[in-house]
Amino acid sequence: MKIAMISFTGNGRRLERSLAHELEKEGHQVLQAVKCKELESDKDAVKCSAGEWTGEQFRTRDVLIFIGAVQIAVRLIASFIGSKTTDPAVLVLDEKGQYCIPILSGHIGGANEMAERIAEMAGALPVITTATDIRGKWAIDVFARKNHLYIEDMQKAKQISAKILEGKTVVAAIESGRDSIEGTVPEEVKIVQETYENPDIYIGIYERKLSSHVLRMIPQRITVGIGCRRGTSAEQIEQLVDKILKESHINKKSIGRIASIDLKKDEEGLLTFCNKYNIEPEFYPAEELKKVEGEFSVSTFVKKVTGVDNVCERSAVYTGGTLRIRKQAENGVTAAFAWDNWRVKFE
Repeated sequence: MKIAMISFTGNGRRLERSLAHELEKEGHQVLQAVKCKELESDKDAVKCSAGEWTGEQFRTRDVLIFIGAVQIAVRLIASFIGSKTTDPAVLVLDEKGQYCIPILSGHIGGANEMAERIAEMAGALPVITTATDIRGKWAIDVFARKNHLYIEDMQKAKQISAKILEGKTVVAAIESGRDSIEGTVPEEVKIVQETYENPDIYIGIYERKLSSHVLRMIPQRITVGIGCRRGTSAEQIEQLVDKILKESHINKKSIGRIASIDLKKDEEGLLTFCNKYNIEPEFYPAEELKKVEGEFSVSTFVKKVTGVDNVCERSAVYTGGTLRIRKQAENGVTAAFAWDNWRVKFE
C-alpha cells in the first residue's frame, strides 16, 4: 500500500521513523513528512503548508497517518473528504504512541484493520468505534473490500448494516450458490442460490432483474484484453467493450483489469478508456505473451506488426485466467474477456 505519514513534534518524528521502518519491512511504500519549526532542517521537512501536503497525499495515497492531535488531522482532511468508496484510510496516533484512532474509511479503506496493525507495532491501543466492529457483527463493506466486490449502492449497504445491527438475518444470493464461497458464513447471513426471488444482497457478475431494495455486489474479476490500431479513440474501444458486455449480459463493474501489449502503453485512446474505468492498464512485451498456452485466434498481420499472433486474447489470459469470450473486432479494435471461477471468502 502507498502510505503517507506526517508528524508535528520531535517525539512524533521519532515514532514516525520507527513505524515507517516497520511498514517498509512489510512491503509498503512509505512517504515520511514532518511539519515542525524546530525540525526545518530534517530531510523530510514539508516546505508547503500542511493543508497543501494533505491535499496531495489524500488524492494519491491509500493511507494517511497523522502523528499528533486528532483535531489537527480533522481540520486538515475536512475539505478533501468525498466518498467512503474513494477516500483513503486516515489514522491518528498521539506522539507517545499510546492510542491509534482510525478517523476515516474504517471499513472500505481499511483504516480499522490498519489501526490494529499500527497499534501492534507501536504498542498502542487501537480505538475502534464502528458499530459492527465493537459488537462483533459481520461488516458488509469490509467483506466487499477483501473480496474485491463493487458495492453498487452505498445507501442500500447502510440499510443492510442497520438490519444486522438490529439482530436480523440478511439473505445473500450468490451466482453458483455455496460453490462460490469459502470459509464460515456468519450467523447474520443466509446463503441462497442466485435464482432466489427476493434476497437482500445479490453477488455476481451477470446482469439480472432484481427488486429495487436488493443490493448488488459485483466481483471485479474480469480481465479485458485490448488490441487496437494506432490512433484509435477511447470511444471506439468503449463501443466494442460495451457491445460485448451487453450481448453477454455482464455488468460493466465486473471489469477489474485491462491488459494489452507494451507497444500500446502510450496509446492515448486506450489510456483514456482505462482512466474512465479507473483501472491502471497492464502492458506486456510480445515475448511474454508468446509464452501463454492455449488456442488463440491467429493473425499473420498482427504478428508482423507486434511480434505476436494475437494481442487481445493472449493479454486477457496472461493477466486474468481462462478465456471466456474470444476475440471480437470492430472499428480497428479487438477485445477478449478472461476470468477464473471466482469465490468469495468469509472469515
